[in-house]
Amino acid sequence: MSGSALTITPSVIPPPSPAMLEKLAQAQEFLGTLPHAPLTTEHLLHGGMYARTIRREPGSITVGSLIDRATILIIHGSCSILIEDRRVDLEGYNVLAGLAGRKSMSVTRGPVEMTMICPTSARTVKEAENEIFTEADQLVSRRGDNFNIVEISREEG
Repeated sequence: MSGSALTITPSVIPPPSPAMLEKLAQAQEFLGTLPHAPLTTEHLLHGGMYARTIRREPGSITVGSLIDRATILIIHGSCSILIEDRRVDLEGYNVLAGLAGRKSMSVTRGPVEMTMICPTSARTVKEAENEIFTEADQLVSRRGDNFNIVEISREEG
C-alpha cells in the first residue's frame, strides 16, 4: 500500500480502572484549585436527545465528571485524551462511543470542540445533567463564572 500511513483511533472509550479513577479524582481536585478561564457550554435538547458542546483553547487541561450513560463523543481538533489507562492523541474529526461509567482527562494542543450526545427524557438542562452525570454538581456549566447557551426544541407532533 502506498501513500501516507493510516492511524487507527480507538472508537470506544471504556471506563478507566478503579486505580485510574482515583488518580483522576485527585487530578480534578488539584485542577479545581487553579485559576481557570471562563468556558461556554452549549446545550441542545431535541427529539429525546441531549447534546452538550464545549470549545476549548490550546493548552487547556480538564478532567470530566463521571458519566453514567453511554454517549457519542465527537472531538474536532488536536488533543490528547485518556482512554482506559493510556494517552491517545487525536487529530481532526473523531466520533467515539463512550461507555457508561467513564471519566476522562484531556489536554488540548490546538483549538478543540467536543460534543457529547445521548438519549434523554429530560425537559431541562439541569434534569439532563442530573440524569447523565454522577458528579453533576461539579460541572463547569454549573459554576457561576462560566456561560451557558441553551436551546430546547419543542417538537410538533
